[in-house]
Amino acid sequence: MIPYDTGIAGWNDLRRIFIRFLVMLGDAAVIVAAYTAAFSLRFYFDPILEAFPITKGIPSFVLYLKAMPVVIFMWVLVLSWDDCYERVNLPALDDMIRLLRVAVGGTILSMSAMFLYRESSFSRLVFAFGGGISFFLLYIYRQALKASYLAWVQGKGRSHRVLVIGDSYLSRSLKRILERQGDRAVLVQPKFEMSAVRRAIVRSRIGELLLAHPKITHKEAVELAGFCEEKGVVFRLIPDILEIRMGEVLIDESLGVPTFQIKPISLQGSAFITKRLMDVSLSALLIGFFFIPLVVIAWLIKITSNGGVFYEHERVGFRQRPFQFMKFRTMVSNADDLLGDLIAKSDRKGPVFKMKNDPRITPVGHFLRRYSLDEVPQLINVLRGEMSLVGPRPQVLWEAQAYDEWARKRLNVLPGITGLWQVSGRAELTYEEMIDLDIFYIEHWSPGLDVKILLKTIPAVLSAKGAY
Repeated sequence: MIPYDTGIAGWNDLRRIFIRFLVMLGDAAVIVAAYTAAFSLRFYFDPILEAFPITKGIPSFVLYLKAMPVVIFMWVLVLSWDDCYERVNLPALDDMIRLLRVAVGGTILSMSAMFLYRESSFSRLVFAFGGGISFFLLYIYRQALKASYLAWVQGKGRSHRVLVIGDSYLSRSLKRILERQGDRAVLVQPKFEMSAVRRAIVRSRIGELLLAHPKITHKEAVELAGFCEEKGVVFRLIPDILEIRMGEVLIDESLGVPTFQIKPISLQGSAFITKRLMDVSLSALLIGFFFIPLVVIAWLIKITSNGGVFYEHERVGFRQRPFQFMKFRTMVSNADDLLGDLIAKSDRKGPVFKMKNDPRITPVGHFLRRYSLDEVPQLINVLRGEMSLVGPRPQVLWEAQAYDEWARKRLNVLPGITGLWQVSGRAELTYEEMIDLDIFYIEHWSPGLDVKILLKTIPAVLSAKGAY
């Protein structure tokens, strides 16, 4: 949202502090407005008064104004703790989820602080309403602030110019991440040549340089860092070890010197619990909501072709553990026996079988596949803990056995019903693009990303693009 790096260290620090202070003042004003609205809602809005009658009279609003410094302090504390003044360029859905966490924490801390103050009694409803309204207004305020700033940047042509040096998955991912922030113009120089890099920095007015080239020597890196310091350019060196576990490296100083600690590329701890709670609650809700249509689909399958309603097949799941993968049956009952004769006709290269005009598919199966209705029984796999709503698609045994080291990373999380590549082209993507998107999802997972993929799945399914 706000460019905290200008390339000039002293001015950059002052600018960063000043901008954070302004954003903090705006947050404080929004919180005061929210709790003022909450006070009026609780004590002067007739529907609320009918549901929750006043028993002790209407308190003075001055009492709540005196409490505002404490409330603002608690909210700003939670906003700071959740990096809301550091990581300001999050996508809208991620920002919404982050502010929802802030609202819960800010409300609980504010309410606790007020009830420790025994000289006056505060309404719980005021704080509950205040938390909800604060969440809504903070989200609107911050999105408007970000949109206004991006419009100003694009209108004035003052995008923060970033030069990425390198030609690898890492450098391409960095380019995508930076471009999504909206206020950065990203240039990529695949090959490293000192004089060419220096010319690019000067001619293109570069403000930040990301060096992600694995073959650069220490001497060259130090020399380039010195040149960047001389020109007021922020210099960032991305070690090639990050190619192995991008987004999963911590700097550990417990030994007295900085070392890289590589975490497993999988969802663990609170992230896994959050994702699992989302999976279970949404899956149960969807099964209940679509129960009657599912019964109709099962009946149509049964009366139009021989065989069972469901198709179960052994697939590779989390950490290469096999499980029975469920779908509505869309093929003839002996489809697996016919696969050997068709593998050579696969429309997708790599260790994956995909055939556009597969002769084994039944008439009802064509319709179910076109709109991905055959995938719905996998909600049962989700409830059983074998799959997730969002994640890499589970692969058959022979496909997974052909994975290289890079592709095997996608087995470090629960497989999903939908995923990033399903909403990015489905079967029209190449095998390499599919793997890259799955790894990108694993490395950049967030609740907001899951929600975004689920929402994008709806139009992707309805369009039936790339589905067969």
